Amino acid sequence: MNFIPLARPGINESDIQRAVEVIRSGMLVQGKNVNAFEHAFAKFIKVNHAIALSNGTATLHLALLAHGIGKGDEVIVPAFSYVATANAVELVGAKPVFVDVDISTFNIDVKQIEEKISARTRAIIPVHEFGLACDIEEVCRIAVKIILL
Repeated sequence: MNFIPLARPGINESDIQRAVEVIRSGMLVQGKNVNAFEHAFAKFIKVNHAIALSNGTATLHLALLAHGIGKGDEVIVPAFSYVATANAVELVGAKPVFVDVDISTFNIDVKQIEEKISARTRAIIPVHEFGLACDIEEVCRIAVKIILL
């Protein structure tokens, strides 16, 4: 049986050299490279500021905090995802509400989201699994209903 890798990053010699430079600098968390990345990314997405975080869990946590989501709130998440999706919701004191996935994409089944929305629903966290994009347009259409609750 052949092994099928879940992900195979494209890393070239230039990438390796840049990583070595960062390691040798001793600045593994902050420093000029992080600052340069934040500025370049902000320019790329045409905003004034961008903040690099250490991982996706920290990013989800910060996004939930930024939207004021906390105790008593509910956040819709896919039932099949990395544990950080639900953990970030619990970290802010909210309750993750699981929606099953579409077996053909492993992404949240948009046909099941609306039945999970309650008066306490504050957000939907869609996840794109295995390089397959979820139906983000439909998720956004449904999310507007949450705003109107």
